[in-house]
Amino acid sequence: QGNAAFKSGDYPTAIGHYTSAILADSKDPTFPLNRAAAYLKLGKHGDAERDCTTVLSLTPQNAKAYFRRGQARVGLEKFAEAQNGSASPPPATPTAPTTKSSKLPFTLFTFTRQWESARTDEERWNLMAQISPDSLPSLFQTSLEPTLLVSMLTTFLHILSVPGISVGVKEDIRQYMLALGRVPRFSIVLMLMSRSEKDLAEQVWQELGGGMWDGL
Repeated sequence: QGNAAFKSGDYPTAIGHYTSAILADSKDPTFPLNRAAAYLKLGKHGDAERDCTTVLSLTPQNAKAYFRRGQARVGLEKFAEAQNGSASPPPATPTAPTTKSSKLPFTLFTFTRQWESARTDEERWNLMAQISPDSLPSLFQTSLEPTLLVSMLTTFLHILSVPGISVGVKEDIRQYMLALGRVPRFSIVLMLMSRSEKDLAEQVWQELGGGMWDGL
């Protein structure tokens, strides 16, 4: 579907299909590579550069990814980096192993900074996916703010609304929700949220199948 939309010149629709594919299988380099091509067509060079960097983290010798990243960097007027394709600036998201058993790659400061700099829910979800759910209580300790929690819930709800979302992604979100309920002083954070914000949390949980959640 993404390829068909791309060939017809409907690049925004193509990006939507490729994004759905990335969420279903984040280890297949074809999807971000194709999305980068669509971003280039729309002049979204920063997004194209990030997707190509993701591809190269999965397949380091991918010639198309180097070529498209070079195009994106020319569009961003990063001429020196475009000329030397192997020279990469710090990525927008961490390159730490994505396995849930890996060490926690963030401090609360770095996580919050990267979360706030992410421009889409997909980017925020990719950032969240770097962290083991069991690490959330240690990450936030007593410093979780209602605004950050609401932003996380909004991202979860967006990802859950993506057509064809995999069972694995839904289970990951469920584990994150359960872990958030174990964050110290989480009940106090909830008390500071408005009724509509609490309803957002309830909506996410219902999308995951409902039942009892310690957070509410």
